[in-house]
Amino acid sequence: MGGPVQAAGTDPAATAPSHRVISVVHKISEVTGSPEVRREETGNRVEVALSAGILFGKDSARLSKIAGHRITEAARAIREAGSSAVAVAGHTDNLGSASHGLVLSQQRADAVTRVLSRHLPNTVKVTARGYGEARPVADNDHEAGRKQNRRVTLTFHRR
Repeated sequence: MGGPVQAAGTDPAATAPSHRVISVVHKISEVTGSPEVRREETGNRVEVALSAGILFGKDSARLSKIAGHRITEAARAIREAGSSAVAVAGHTDNLGSASHGLVLSQQRADAVTRVLSRHLPNTVKVTARGYGEARPVADNDHEAGRKQNRRVTLTFHRR
């Protein structure tokens, strides 16, 4: 006789293995016509990832000329979403020391936050944090992966 034996009076759901419900993620590679920008939406959560390559020079937290345009476009998306808070996170690859990456990622998050805040209403709370190499999205063993890990992400929620 094929199935598991249950004690009388027990709820089958209580003994069944638990399963997590995973939301479908929509990935949009070209938010602004640039493959250097990625947008992911899960439910009402939105994450826009901007490649550090389009925002900054190598090993720098000084914004490039095109950075302002990309950040302004992100601010428009945040306003349209009606979000009241945005988390700006800086990330680096694993080249150099971990402490240097942590400092650089915070400086980059702060630089983006300064520009972003100028394009958002005062009612939107913007926080910045540098994570260094702690949250890679790709393999750091190859340049292609390291390039993906050098990024600044903006996370907010749609109302």
